[in-house]
Amino acid sequence: MKTSLLAFLLAAVLALFVQYRLRVVVGSSPVAVFLPDLPALPTSQQKLQTIERVGENDLVGPESLVVFQGYIFAALGDGRIVRLKERGQNMEWTTLVRTGGSGLDDICSPWSGPSDLRNTESICGRPLGLIYVNRSSVDQKYQADDAEEEVLIVADSYKGLLMVTGIFGAKAQIQVLATKVTGETDQLTLLNSVVQTPDGSLYVSQTSQHFERRRIFQAALDGRSTGRLLRFNPTKGSLDAVVDSLFMPNGMALSHEKTAILIVCGVQILRYSLEKGVMQSFVDVMMGTGDNVKSHTHLPTGQKQLCYWVGYGSKYAKPFNLLYILADKPWIKGIVQALVPHSILIQLIPKFTAFGVYDENGILLKLFRDPDGSFPWISEVEPMGDWLYFASWYNPYLGRMRMRDLFLP
Repeated sequence: MKTSLLAFLLAAVLALFVQYRLRVVVGSSPVAVFLPDLPALPTSQQKLQTIERVGENDLVGPESLVVFQGYIFAALGDGRIVRLKERGQNMEWTTLVRTGGSGLDDICSPWSGPSDLRNTESICGRPLGLIYVNRSSVDQKYQADDAEEEVLIVADSYKGLLMVTGIFGAKAQIQVLATKVTGETDQLTLLNSVVQTPDGSLYVSQTSQHFERRRIFQAALDGRSTGRLLRFNPTKGSLDAVVDSLFMPNGMALSHEKTAILIVCGVQILRYSLEKGVMQSFVDVMMGTGDNVKSHTHLPTGQKQLCYWVGYGSKYAKPFNLLYILADKPWIKGIVQALVPHSILIQLIPKFTAFGVYDENGILLKLFRDPDGSFPWISEVEPMGDWLYFASWYNPYLGRMRMRDLFLP
């Protein structure tokens, strides 16, 4: 009798502890999510050779890249946006801005890691989405005298929607475009990607309204579809919600015909029609959890074809995926969230180095993969010159590989 009572009390205490951790510390109310069945990896894969590391422990967590006029612009994990240039076989880079502001080197360096162990991201900033546009298309006060100025538009997961000017000079500056949705009082959380449509509007993905970037895996386990597609109107200076109740919207790309936006949502890609305002499926299930998607006019091998390149995070394929196993079991997800630290949770996920190339109809053309997992959590791949550049929010360096190495056995 005493043993049974003791067991009951211990179970009750554990249950209360889990609930406290889950509700108060983590801030989660997990729900069941029904994900697509795991696909089988294609038997025909293009092997990725060794990926070279660039700027190790300085170019940390390069989530997003922009290639423009012979430069690469990268959004880093410590809040910096840098400009890189090839110099022969080497790379040189210059810091343009830190989205959290200047004078923060002592706080933001060294990098706090992909799990933000020192809790500095909210101070330093965490730029994710990055594109370049003409300044006059987004800044109504700008008067172009002799030539148009190209600027960077940044989706920062803590600081909002930003514009960076002077990107080719020595004194780049940040201008805040929006930090709240029109009519709302809460500061935006976890802005992720940004694209510009032909009418000048900026569409922004918000991955979660409840979780910060540093706890993005908690958002995935939580399961609530609180993500949104937002639209910034440059003329009015307003940011409005266009579509809500999305599950983990992430990277975005304008379709080749410029009439739709492709949005990576978990292990799927959706297609939002700009003309009809309708969301449809584009890719029912990917081989991995998707990150960024980019429109390209050629394959990574150089062959001309309209296509989309998608970076994969973790593997979502047979025989096993942790997210798939737990998705429809909220009580187990709650225990995992409450008891397993976020930094350890990331380490438990098997390393996967891959990206997929899809045609205009959402059909997978080729899976590029390194079976050894040497560069995990690819967020996107960008070509420049003779190289493919690999971005990752996880790794403390930028990756690159010669295009010709794709043809090696």
